[in-house]
Amino acid sequence: MSNLKKETEIQFSELISEVKNCKKCPRMCDSERVLGPASGSLNAKVLFIGEAPGRLGADESQIPFHGDKSGHNFEALLEQVQLSRYELFVTNAVLCNPRDEKGNNATPTTTEIKNCANFLKKQIELVDPQIVVTLGGTALKACSLVEEHNLELKAQVRTSNKWLNRILIPAYHPGQRAMIHRSFPNQLSDYQYISEQAKRNGKNKVKSISSISSKGTKELVEEITSRNSDLSYFALHKLFFMVEAKAIDELGSRLTDSYIIRQKDGPYCVDLHPKKLNFLGLQLSTYTRNHNLYIRRNSTKSLFSENNFNAPQIALIDSVMKKYGHLADADLKRVAYCTSAMRSMLRKEKELGLNLFNAPLLNP
Repeated sequence: MSNLKKETEIQFSELISEVKNCKKCPRMCDSERVLGPASGSLNAKVLFIGEAPGRLGADESQIPFHGDKSGHNFEALLEQVQLSRYELFVTNAVLCNPRDEKGNNATPTTTEIKNCANFLKKQIELVDPQIVVTLGGTALKACSLVEEHNLELKAQVRTSNKWLNRILIPAYHPGQRAMIHRSFPNQLSDYQYISEQAKRNGKNKVKSISSISSKGTKELVEEITSRNSDLSYFALHKLFFMVEAKAIDELGSRLTDSYIIRQKDGPYCVDLHPKKLNFLGLQLSTYTRNHNLYIRRNSTKSLFSENNFNAPQIALIDSVMKKYGHLADADLKRVAYCTSAMRSMLRKEKELGLNLFNAPLLNP
């Protein structure tokens, strides 16, 4: 690791600690501070800014824009325009979840936005993106506190504007309420514009997911569940990771474009969130056994062609499933932690003295 990269990592860690210790907003003192390795790349050329962590999303998952409907929409928009979260940085105008007296998500107050503005400025300075994308009016307002502008969401949506020595692109929030004002197809056009601008600007261009892999998440899940039609949710994530890690080691590239991060219990694939499994089209159902979530494949018939992967890839999947598919969850966790990717993460934690929970794994 270069000295510059190491210094950036340390500065980011210090900023995370500063955010964790912030008590400026009384109604958010007990909320999680959603800023950390899951926010994305510190070398990102595109930085997305939302409103605030959602009660059912980032406030629980610690992953910005993940776990609730807004997060699913955001991830779907990124996927369809071929932007990878490995190449982005995602944050919010307010880093804690604001709630009303009934415990529901609430809009941050002007004071709360001002309280977090300095944290937003530090993130932008640290990442130094070429493009900043604001998702919704609150994020656009927060940026004006960092560097004054007179942009309005409705008037300047999907436009490139000079701001803070970079480009600022206003876009609508991906939440369901915002979809009333700007539909998913219109937002998809906005994200396509963002993707085009990202690929056009700068020497280090954002990669499209097609340059990472030609295969997707659902194909690999289909292969795993066709070999084990009843497995724990925990095991699905670990086996998915083991295939990807082995593919890098033996074939030189991954089989999918899925965003995988390190959590306390090991690798976690954000595309395998329980609420997203039904959208894979694999007739998967979930049930609970001994307080643990399990996945059942309701049909053993392949829903895809027999040529999802080539022969070496199929042989690799077979070898992983034969070797690890029968293991108990505790043993799968141990095996996952013994991979070169996880060992490298642990060495990095020790070297920097940092906690890297939710840090990306298997970066393409």
